[in-house]
Amino acid sequence: MLIRNQLGILLLLLIMASCSGEKEDRYIFETERILDTETGDAYYVKNPDTLTVVHIDGVAEPVTVSSTPFAESEELEQLMDRYEEKLEARKDSVLRVQKAQIKENRKQRYAAYSDDELMNRFNELKEEGAPFAQQMDMMAELVRREVVLEIDLPEILDIDPEDIDMDMEYDPEAES
Repeated sequence: MLIRNQLGILLLLLIMASCSGEKEDRYIFETERILDTETGDAYYVKNPDTLTVVHIDGVAEPVTVSSTPFAESEELEQLMDRYEEKLEARKDSVLRVQKAQIKENRKQRYAAYSDDELMNRFNELKEEGAPFAQQMDMMAELVRREVVLEIDLPEILDIDPEDIDMDMEYDPEAES
């Protein structure tokens, strides 16, 4: 009888241990999604504070990260860190493409001008009080061509060094 009770208690402990182990494996953390294996719900990262939960019946609803059953888990923190890193990398990539496009547009815009012609045109426009964006655009091209040193721009443009923006977008069609 004593052995039977001990075996029963041991069996009960094993069942409880296996159930608690299943509880830890209930949520599968993927790249930008968390899957609840018990309910079939899938949580998708919407932004750093919100997830979208898609229930097994297809109904989707937003939930705050802090209200999820796995809110305090280390896995969620790692997933959110990876998500924010990817988001930052995407932003950097888009910014690099935009800057490259600005530089290419500028290069094409002034391709017909020689270095001296472009410098003379800049001086004319500065005297006429042309918009700052246009003056900065021309100066950026002159710096690219190494006609003017970037260090001289504050004096040439009559601005503070902090106001220099070599990646300022200028659209001549918008000015006219």
